[in-house]
Amino acid sequence: MDGLLDELLPVIVSFLPAHDAVRTCVLAKRWRHVWTSAPAIRITAVKGFRSADQFNRFVDRLLLQRRQGPRPLESCEFNMIESDFEFDWSACVEHIYLHSLHSALQCNVQSLSCHFMATDPTDFAEDLPDPAAPFLSHHIQRLQLSFIRSSLDFSGCPRLLDLQMHECVILADSLVSNSLQYLSMSCCQLYMRHRTSISLPHLVRLDFTDCFGKMPLFESLPSLEKAIVRIGEFTGDECDGSDSVCCLQENACWECRFAFEFTADRGRSYLFQGLSRASHLELSASYDHAFIFQRDLKWRPKFPMLKTLVLDDWCLDADLSAVILFIQQSPNLEKLTLELFEEFDSSMVSEGSNHLLPGASVPDHLKMVEIKCETVDVRVNKILKILNTYGVSLDRIYIRQTDTSPGCSAFVSTGFNLN
Repeated sequence: MDGLLDELLPVIVSFLPAHDAVRTCVLAKRWRHVWTSAPAIRITAVKGFRSADQFNRFVDRLLLQRRQGPRPLESCEFNMIESDFEFDWSACVEHIYLHSLHSALQCNVQSLSCHFMATDPTDFAEDLPDPAAPFLSHHIQRLQLSFIRSSLDFSGCPRLLDLQMHECVILADSLVSNSLQYLSMSCCQLYMRHRTSISLPHLVRLDFTDCFGKMPLFESLPSLEKAIVRIGEFTGDECDGSDSVCCLQENACWECRFAFEFTADRGRSYLFQGLSRASHLELSASYDHAFIFQRDLKWRPKFPMLKTLVLDDWCLDADLSAVILFIQQSPNLEKLTLELFEEFDSSMVSEGSNHLLPGASVPDHLKMVEIKCETVDVRVNKILKILNTYGVSLDRIYIRQTDTSPGCSAFVSTGFNLN
């Protein structure tokens, strides 16, 4: 240890949990203040603290002394697992959530991560109090938040580039940031009765997957390049009528009619208008939970920058009108991927019900259609016929048939008789 350069000691200490990093001060005289220069702090539970009050005092003193350290703090991580505590951890969680995160920001940290793992995560974030104050920092660039409540007020973080949220409760009418470039929201809970508005002028990538509640209004995302949107089974955008297909036409139920009138007043769609500048799109949903996708397509949105598009089972109404519309409204689309992994339903190849566009040929800009499926069945055959009818030649279509066993896949030639 004596042979190590002094410049390396803080880096080595930064890989230790905070309580172990502090203990290095007793190793030798040269180690006494090393931990106060460590570029990263990793705060976790540890056996030995007798009460929440003792643990909270340790965290407060740790952050205070680190704030007075000779070097700026690059990264701070709170990784709280309930089973690691020997006492009721609720007071620790509340203290970190309401106070310690703000104290870490006062250390001018550039990357801040907070993760709570409860033994029973059900409603954990919902039971937390509302956030006391928005985050304020001119240095923070990356935030990773799990199992907390958030107001999405990051106006006091002018250099924030990367925001990742997992299983958070969103309490916000809007998210506005002039700096954010990457936004990830997975399994978060949004409002059920109205929509959160999102306007991010410099956002480059969006990952929005398996969230609860109403789909946000993507108002303005002019810099967007890549978006992945997956609608989960607990979406708040479902038709309560007995026939959701009718609600996609003119005879809508009251709730859907209200939604249509709202979008008519806006003059654009809920979702696709905000995604229209992306060059890569992945849109996933089960066939039973894709109502907002299907409803948004009534606006016939345009995707002038789109080059690669990935769709799954939700788009497979019998006449492939959703797929054909995407192709026709995307003048630069080069590759289309269809992922067909839901259990085959013969009704999906019956007479069409959602004719969005009259018959028209597919432009020549589409170079490749890739179909991923477990088996080449009647549904795949139907897709080939329809695409061929719209002018997609079979030499541009590739089928990747996947086996259920790991690592097994093969390309299947499309040059067979469609009759």
